[in-house]
Amino acid sequence: MVLEKEKYVIDWLDFITTSVEHKWKLKGTLVKIENGLNEIYGKEYSLEVMKKLNFLCKPYIEDL
Repeated sequence: MVLEKEKYVIDWLDFITTSVEHKWKLKGTLVKIENGLNEIYGKEYSLEVMKKLNFLCKPYIEDL
């Protein structure tokens, strides 16, 4: 709620980079982001964000 009210924007690329640095699997991180976006913002918004993130991460994941 605070994010939307205060017009904050989450830096997903930094989140992904940090998670990988902490030994999270990239594909698992993307799934967690997608699930959170679906729950908070809905499927339509989630699909748009995930399309962009998957495009950016595709070179690093073989089966995306």
